[in-house]
Amino acid sequence: MMKKIAIYAIAAFASLASFTSCQLFGLDVQKKYDFDENAGILSNELNMSVWEFVNSRPDLFSTLIEAVKYTGLEDQYNQNNSTYMVLTNAAFTSYLTRNPLPNPNFDPQDSIANPRFMPAFSIDQMPKEKITQLLLYHMVKGAYSWHNLPPVPTWYDTNAAADTAKVNLYLMKNDRFPTIGFNAFSTHYQNPVLARTTNLKANNGSFVHVLDAYLDYPTRAALTAR
Repeated sequence: MMKKIAIYAIAAFASLASFTSCQLFGLDVQKKYDFDENAGILSNELNMSVWEFVNSRPDLFSTLIEAVKYTGLEDQYNQNNSTYMVLTNAAFTSYLTRNPLPNPNFDPQDSIANPRFMPAFSIDQMPKEKITQLLLYHMVKGAYSWHNLPPVPTWYDTNAAADTAKVNLYLMKNDRFPTIGFNAFSTHYQNPVLARTTNLKANNGSFVHVLDAYLDYPTRAALTAR
């Protein structure tokens, strides 16, 4: 009897986790998560590379695809032992709004109609190096997800060039399932960022976490704060 109860409990958890990971977050990956009877956990395998996954969902990632092609970073999305925070279209809309460009039609006599700065209409209006570093900052060196992240914010190196180009990650407690906090420091514009979905595993062992908000660099003071 106890064995049957345990089996029913595991099956109920599998059903709930499948709903939360795919439907609640609105991210229906091409292959549904399958219950692994041997491991006793849900399979989070994408069965494709990170770049293939991004291209499989242009409804979510069309701006990211544009940005990767603009910067020539396609090969960076097929690296082993990496963690990718892939940005949705919503994240890029926020980024362009918060990083406006000088308006060539600025009119000091009519700054409402023609303000000094305006958001870019497309990624290729932004400086290529700035978009390159934005994408590289959202790639962490090392594969991190539910299985190995600590329960407190911890700094990790990214592929971006700046000496402050670090991201902090940690496993957060939630009502029913784990989730990950990103850049939980006081000067971050959204503290912490929560993912649309997490713990997706590419076919080379790297992990994918999908964000509706981009991450800001920490200040040096944030990096040294205790």
